[in-house]
Amino acid sequence: MEEKEIQNRCLNLLDTANAIYLSTNGSDGYPHTRMMSNLRNADENPGLVEIMKSHKDGFTTFFVTSKSSTKWQHIRANPKISAYLCKPEDFHTLMIGGTTEEITDMEFKKQLWQKGWEIHWSGGAEDPEFTVFKLLPAFARGWYKEGPFEFKI
Repeated sequence: MEEKEIQNRCLNLLDTANAIYLSTNGSDGYPHTRMMSNLRNADENPGLVEIMKSHKDGFTTFFVTSKSSTKWQHIRANPKISAYLCKPEDFHTLMIGGTTEEITDMEFKKQLWQKGWEIHWSGGAEDPEFTVFKLLPAFARGWYKEGPFEFKI
């Protein structure tokens, strides 16, 4: 399968996977992986579809967390992370590696804000604990039906 076709399949997986598994590097020297909401999933976040697709490379992925979280402490110490998605029934896996960038633009944070997040951040998008960051992808690798793939982003 050609690289462009694989990339399109991967973009589709990014838009449909129910969860993203985020790995950070801990101060203990071990990777730490946790499940995160996939803000690109159109079924779960229909109000975010246009925001997510407005990024030119297509593989940029956004996450929300609290400034006091362990994951944010890891990211501040080492901004290299990976995100993993899969669709086992299609034998499709995708790991995206890259670095993080904190989003401080309050207008963007307000656009991203979703009803229900008040249980985590009572102050809404302006809550000082509410943190948005993005994965600036450098490469992707994984498996799709016939075999492994890897490409730079």
